[in-house]
Amino acid sequence: MASPLSAQLVGRLRFRHLRLIDALARTGNLHRVAAEMHVTQPAATKILQDAETILGALLFERLPRGMALTEIGGFVADYAGRLLRETDSFAEGLGNLKAGGFGALSIGAIMATTPGLLPKAVAELKQRRPLMTIRLLAATSDILLDALSRNEIALAVGRFTDAKDALAFDMEPLAHEELWIFVARDHPLAARPALTLAETAPMPWVLQPGSSPMRELIDRTFAEQGVGVLNNCVETTSIFATLHLVRDAGMIACLPKSILTDSVARGAFVRLPIDLSTQLRPLGIITRKGEKPSANAADFIDVLRSMSLPGADGRPAPV
Repeated sequence: MASPLSAQLVGRLRFRHLRLIDALARTGNLHRVAAEMHVTQPAATKILQDAETILGALLFERLPRGMALTEIGGFVADYAGRLLRETDSFAEGLGNLKAGGFGALSIGAIMATTPGLLPKAVAELKQRRPLMTIRLLAATSDILLDALSRNEIALAVGRFTDAKDALAFDMEPLAHEELWIFVARDHPLAARPALTLAETAPMPWVLQPGSSPMRELIDRTFAEQGVGVLNNCVETTSIFATLHLVRDAGMIACLPKSILTDSVARGAFVRLPIDLSTQLRPLGIITRKGEKPSANAADFIDVLRSMSLPGADGRPAPV
């Protein structure tokens, strides 16, 4: 049964209120928001006042040079943004369905997924639902989890970055991946039969940004071995850039074994004889906790499950 406050919001809060709150949270400028919404500034002021009256709280501080969210305003603006994005997705999917398609699906995935898993899963989904629009966000796990919490994507193929993530999301593990530290075949360390992590510290590394699980693991491993922080480094989320910087700029990097196996076997890269004491959290399907997936999302999850089973696609699942 809906609470009295919920019933009041459903009866009085309108999309124009949410649009204004979302836009004003982004810009802090009521004049700019009025132009964006194609209304006069007095009309925009009235919409804001109506929203604050309905919600019974001040949403923005009126400052000499703009407007700033209050604590309650930040909470409301976050809700407004999520609802508007979900409405946009709904409208696009509805239009697609009415045109004879299969709707739309927005998904996220880390760059370093098991080779072939994501492309093959997308290809299989397109076989099942050829007219469905698929949007793919490729980023690090921390960015994907933020996008998932904001309803920008329906699911993510990635990793938890913190133990607290289990409070907000459900995770279905797909694979555990071993990490390899590697260099180009002509790197000064490539021929070393034994090596310590400390010996690599003065040399240039290419690493993921500091908030990513892989980077956190590398930094923690260096700290545990008393080496300190890596200062001589380039940061990128691109695997393509990482491989080129290792090959052409003489840098050291760390990536999942599944990405490097073929290149190391061909002699393009050399795995350094350094074992990391800890490994990444499992790669898996991440969804918002307790939320039933849409038909499109459920179909994609089914594809991912089938392709991660032992023997699927002619290869054992990564362990």
